[in-house]
Amino acid sequence: MEYKHIEYFIETAKHKSISKAAESLFISQQALSRCMQNLEAELGCKLFERTVKGSVLTEEGKLLYQKFSPVVGQFRRTEDEVFAALSNRPQTLDFACAPFIFRILDTELLFAFEEQYPNITLNRIEMPDMDIDDYVKEDSKHFALLAIPENRHGMRFKHLPVLTVPLCLYVHKDDPLAALNTINFSQLHGKNLLMVEKKSHYHSIIADYSQRYGVTPRKSFESSDVMQIYDLVNRGKGVFISPENSGAKMLFKNICVIPFDDDTLTYSIAFIFKEYDRLSQTAKKFMQYITDNSKA
Repeated sequence: MEYKHIEYFIETAKHKSISKAAESLFISQQALSRCMQNLEAELGCKLFERTVKGSVLTEEGKLLYQKFSPVVGQFRRTEDEVFAALSNRPQTLDFACAPFIFRILDTELLFAFEEQYPNITLNRIEMPDMDIDDYVKEDSKHFALLAIPENRHGMRFKHLPVLTVPLCLYVHKDDPLAALNTINFSQLHGKNLLMVEKKSHYHSIIADYSQRYGVTPRKSFESSDVMQIYDLVNRGKGVFISPENSGAKMLFKNICVIPFDDDTLTYSIAFIFKEYDRLSQTAKKFMQYITDNSKA
């Protein structure tokens, strides 16, 4: 028996669900199912009964869980102790990040992580979303933060959700739309839409919502500089779809921010990676720290 298979078994038993266990392990349901089937074949017994209430341990499964749960628990505690010891040594953690991300996530999280782990220096490599895809693809130890437009990005990589926030419309205060309390996406038909640059998955998000509502906004300007886009809205040159940014409202006095009436219009941020098991313990700690401390 491989340790990884036992760890997968313990996780499945805890969740009583192949799908939930696979999600927590960052592997596919098919891979986890095959692993459990191979373990059962190796032991010559059934470990789970598949019922309407989920995957329930058989008597043989209960015995295996009783014997191996303490072992897995001790392994994870030892792993944490080793990480704590090694984190006292100076090290640099590289991660890629899309330019837009830390206008939504709190940059203070990066400083707080380095304060908690003073011997770890974060190296944020900023690049467009589509370049990030290639960066993660080229090395199983690479990981990144970017927008995940679910079912539109194609989900080429495994991911760890961090934060999902509603999208809003930024308009000039004299635009007729500024008088509305909420706005329907269909009301953007024909409006001058300001966009972030083409290498961002932002385009996929806007294209998906436009298709859903059957509208065609007029893309009037693109820029990788979000502050430039806010400035253009402030001067009445177009509208911008973005998560709410309190700093933009403070800096640009002519901007009004209107929520959409459809709460499924969202912008999601996640860590992406090829193989979770191949990531360093430092990377995993950082990912978990950001995930645990990010709030809408």
